[in-house]
Amino acid sequence: MRKILGINFSHNCSFAYFENNVLKEYYEEDRFNKIKNFEPPHTINQEYEYITLKKFKNIIFDKIVFVSFDRGDILIEKHFIDNILKQIKFKDFKFYNNEHHMFHAISGFYFSNFNEALCIISDGGGEVLHRDLRVLESIFYIKNKKIKTFYKHYSNAKNDFFNIYKKIPVEKNIKINNVDIKLSNKETGGLKYLNYTISAGFKEYEEGQLMGIAAYKNKNTNLDKNVLEIANKAQNETLQERIKLIEKALTYNNCKNIILSGGYHLNCSNNFKLVKHFSKLNFFVDPIAHDGGTAVGVAAYETYYKK
Repeated sequence: MRKILGINFSHNCSFAYFENNVLKEYYEEDRFNKIKNFEPPHTINQEYEYITLKKFKNIIFDKIVFVSFDRGDILIEKHFIDNILKQIKFKDFKFYNNEHHMFHAISGFYFSNFNEALCIISDGGGEVLHRDLRVLESIFYIKNKKIKTFYKHYSNAKNDFFNIYKKIPVEKNIKINNVDIKLSNKETGGLKYLNYTISAGFKEYEEGQLMGIAAYKNKNTNLDKNVLEIANKAQNETLQERIKLIEKALTYNNCKNIILSGGYHLNCSNNFKLVKHFSKLNFFVDPIAHDGGTAVGVAAYETYYKK
C-alpha cells in the first residue's frame, strides 16, 4: 500500500495524500491558519510550522513529491523543502521545479470521469523557460495514463508581480521536442486578468471582484464607470482568447472532452460561456483550478504517470 504525499508550496499551499493509488486526503494550509491564499514566508532564515502536517504525524510516506511555481531562486525553494522535511516522516522525496502546467492538467483529469481529454491550461505564468519567459497557456492531451504536450505560449509581457520588464520584439513560433512553442510579448489569460485587476484598483488575488463587477454592465449601478469598463474588457477579451485556444486545441486532436484548469479558470462566468459557445463539447472544470490543485497533479503523476 504505497503512500505518496504531493505538496504545493506556492500560493494556495496544499497537500494531497494518495494511498493505494487513490486520493485519500486533501488539505489547504490556509483553512487552518486563516491566511487566505497562504504562501510560505520567503525569508530564508524564517521557518514555518505547517498545521496540516500534524495530521500526518503517524504516517511514514514512501515518497514526498514537491511542486511550486518557479521563483527562479533555488535557495528559497531548498529552504521550503528542508523546512517541510523536518516536520514529516518519509523514505524518499523529489522536487519538480518545472511542468507546473502539466500538473494542473493531471489534477483536472484525475477528478474527471474522462478516459481521454484535451486539457486547456491558462494562468498567470507559473512555469519558466528563462527568467523572463513564463508560460501563460498550454494544451495537453491525456488518454488513460499517458500525457502528450501539444502547445505552450511563453511570454515576457510586463507583469508588476513578477517584475518582468523586457520585451520580445517579434512574435516567434518554434518547435522544441515536437511541442509547438509560441514566444511573444503579449499578456493573455491569467496575466492579462491580473493586470486589469490591478489597473482597476484591486490587489492580487482580488480578480473575483472584477469578475463580479462585470455582471453589472447593463444594470443601474453606482459603480465607477471606469472600473466597470475595465471589468468588461477583462471578461470579454480573455473569453475570446480562451475560445481561440480551445479552437487551436481541436486542430491537434478532435477529442470532444475538454478539461479547463489553471488559475484563470476560477472564472466561473466565462467558463459557462465557453460551455455555451462549444455546445457539442464535453467540459470539465478542475475543482482545484488554482495552484493548490498541483499538489494533486504531482502526486497523481508519481502514482500513475511516471515510468
